[in-house]
Amino acid sequence: MFGTNPGVDSDDTTKAAEVFAIGIGECGSNIVGSYLQTSRDNKLPSRVRGYLLINTDRADLTKVRQKYKIPKENTLLYGASEIGVGGRFMDGYNAIMESKDIIFDQLSNLGFEGVSGFCIFTSLGGGTGCGGAPALIELLKQRFQEEEGRRIFVYVVGILPFEGQSSEALNSIWAVSKLLRAQLQERGADLTILLSNRTMLKRILQWRKGDTVDYLRRELDVDIADIDSIESMVPSTLDEASDLEARTEQAFVELVNPLALDVVEAMLSPGVWESHKDVFPTTDLADYSRKLDPVVVPALYTDIGLIPDAGSMPKQLRTMIDYAVKECSYADVGEEPNAESVYYVLSGPTHIAKAEFGMHVKEALDKFIAPGAAITPCYVQYHVPDAKTNLLLLLGLPKIPELVTIINEATQLVNLHSGASPLKQGWFMRSKGTSRKELVDAINDFRELFSYYMTPGETMQ
Repeated sequence: MFGTNPGVDSDDTTKAAEVFAIGIGECGSNIVGSYLQTSRDNKLPSRVRGYLLINTDRADLTKVRQKYKIPKENTLLYGASEIGVGGRFMDGYNAIMESKDIIFDQLSNLGFEGVSGFCIFTSLGGGTGCGGAPALIELLKQRFQEEEGRRIFVYVVGILPFEGQSSEALNSIWAVSKLLRAQLQERGADLTILLSNRTMLKRILQWRKGDTVDYLRRELDVDIADIDSIESMVPSTLDEASDLEARTEQAFVELVNPLALDVVEAMLSPGVWESHKDVFPTTDLADYSRKLDPVVVPALYTDIGLIPDAGSMPKQLRTMIDYAVKECSYADVGEEPNAESVYYVLSGPTHIAKAEFGMHVKEALDKFIAPGAAITPCYVQYHVPDAKTNLLLLLGLPKIPELVTIINEATQLVNLHSGASPLKQGWFMRSKGTSRKELVDAINDFRELFSYYMTPGETMQ
């Protein structure tokens, strides 16, 4: 069973610290599946008790199961149709509500009772995950908090779409506004962690240049260093173009997906018991949501080369923070994110991960946070000489420049299909499963929630 640690009895305390992972739709399922495929011993993070991959599309679910060798009992097909919802997020929402009993039966069979929380992985641009995630959270909160009177924590890891996908941008606006409004009413996710496909792809291309070239050469059958080879990729027919685009996007997705679960693993790791490790202050799943603003962008900087005897530690720590924010954030927060809260986990050998450096870390963070922003530290000390130094930064409610692009794309799409023509008016129900009014309300709500991006008084009609 996931969540066991060698040498530690699986007592009630250990069980209470475990979480359950759910991947919704093709994107969410691929994240968990690709992580399992690339992780050691084919295991999830040690505090994740189990996982379930759910989808409304039988073909996609079968493909994921076969590709990542997922046991059938860890997957679930639900909904009235077996061919997916095709971007109609409202159908994705309703499908979860209508499938409540079979979903909870499957979760029960996998031993989800007694966990302290759930991590939900989903695309914020598709239909199944975009619509299904808010509905699933609503059902989980109802089941545990309203019916059983037990507090649970739900974290959503939501993937923002690539640039230029206006239909997915509109879905993202609806999903994020739905998630945050439910959260304000204490019936939604406790933390919404935003990751960006375009930013994560850029990061992975920078960090793993050699590995990436090899991977793309293998998947696309092209040497990207060979001009003649690249020119030979130019498609001669529409079918070839479509196939090449699909293969290219899938190759990039395979590079990006494991990063999403790396963040959750880093968040859970302070609570994993190890004989050679000290953690202070004690950090658990609930602490992140209690200390941070509702929307978070993570930055994960691994294998940092801090050397106390090699010069000024304040300067080294400042360089570490600068690099983490600018080069390791999972959504681009720009040069001045003005985060309204920060939670950081500094882990490493005892001579580096220590509270004495806290004042220098705070000074380094000052340029990236809003005046008065709260900073919560956690230090993980390893009593082994070869321990790696890692930094997890969680930026609460930072400015995310690409959200401006997303809302502009969504607004343009709504305007394009607005007018007196019945054909235009029918597009919203046909493509999204809902009315124009609900989408306009979502855009205006999004502008209100993220008011620092918008011109005062700017609303849609």
